[in-house]
Amino acid sequence: MKVLIYFPRRKVDIFFEGAMLEQQLRRACKREDVTVVDKLTRDVDIANFLNLNASSSVVIRHAIGLSIPTILWVFFANNDYDARLIDYKKDGKMRISSAKLELINMMDAVIVPSTEGKYFLRTLGVRVPIFVIPGASDSRNVDDLVANKTDVFRRYFRIKPSQRYTMSVLNVESKYEIEQLNLLASAVPEVQFYAFVSARNGVVDRLRLRALDRKTADNLVITKIIPEDVFRSGLINANYYIDLGLEKMSIMTTYEPMYLKVPMIFSKKAVFSDIIDKNKAYIVNDFNGAAFIIRNDMEDDRLSDNAAVYTDSVNTQTFGEAIYKLFHKIYTR
Repeated sequence: MKVLIYFPRRKVDIFFEGAMLEQQLRRACKREDVTVVDKLTRDVDIANFLNLNASSSVVIRHAIGLSIPTILWVFFANNDYDARLIDYKKDGKMRISSAKLELINMMDAVIVPSTEGKYFLRTLGVRVPIFVIPGASDSRNVDDLVANKTDVFRRYFRIKPSQRYTMSVLNVESKYEIEQLNLLASAVPEVQFYAFVSARNGVVDRLRLRALDRKTADNLVITKIIPEDVFRSGLINANYYIDLGLEKMSIMTTYEPMYLKVPMIFSKKAVFSDIIDKNKAYIVNDFNGAAFIIRNDMEDDRLSDNAAVYTDSVNTQTFGEAIYKLFHKIYTR
C-alpha cells in the first residue's frame, strides 16, 4: 500500500503540532510496512491531508479527480497555524468556512481523536464518514530529556530555581484564552506564566505578539513557539499545564503533559470529555477556579496518575494498528 501524507507548511524550522502529527503518521506507517510518499501520483492508494490551505486544496481536488481516496485529520493540531482547520466565533462557537466545508464533503473520510469531535463536525455540516482514532502519546520525544535531567528551559528564560511557573500553548487568534491567562497572572503574581503562541511568520503577527507581551501582566510571558527541546524541558518541570480557552484542546500538545504527569488545569469548554475529565485534570469555569487551585498548591497525584495511565492506552503501537485497519478498510471497500 502506498500512502500520501501531505502537509505543506511555511515554518519548517519549527517542530509544532502539525509536524508532530505528520511524524507520528510516518512512523506508524513505517511500522506497518506502508510506503509513504510526499507527492501525489497516480499509484497512490490513499491521500492524507493535515490542513486545507491553498496548496492542499489543489492536491485534494487532483486526488479526487484521480479517484484516489482522500482523508482529512481534524482536531489534532488546531493550535498550529499551519494545521488549523476549525475557526471560532467570539462566543466560542465553532465554524468552518463554506469553502472548506464544501471541499471536506468532497473527500472520502475525516479522522478525529474524540467522539465529541465527531459530533461537533456533524453539527457543522460535515456529511462524509468520520472515524475516531485517539492519536498517540509518543514517549520518545520526552524520555531522553527526562533521563538527562537537563533544565534547558530555566536557562533559556533565566528563571530562578525556586520560581514556580506554568505553561500554556495556544493560537494567536485565541483572544479569550489570552485574556483569561492575563487575569490569572494578575491574580497570582508570585507565579510565572508562559504562553507559547503559534502565529503567522509575517510582520503583523510578530507585532501582535510583542504588543500582547507588553500589555499583559509582568508575570505573563507571551512569546512565539520555541524549539521543541526547550519547550519539553520546561514542561517536565512545570508546576501546571493550563488551557483556559474556548477552543477545543489540540491532542498533539495535550498528550505530553499527561504522559509526564504534569498537573493540568482546563476550562470546561476546552476539553474533549472522553479524553480529559475531572479524574485526570482540574476542570474550571474560568481563571478564578485556576487561581484558587494554584494559590492552594493543589497538585493531586491521583489526577496526574490517571492522565498518565490514559496515555499508556493510546501509545504508538495502538495508533499504528488503528491507522492500518482504517487504511485497509478504505483501500479494500
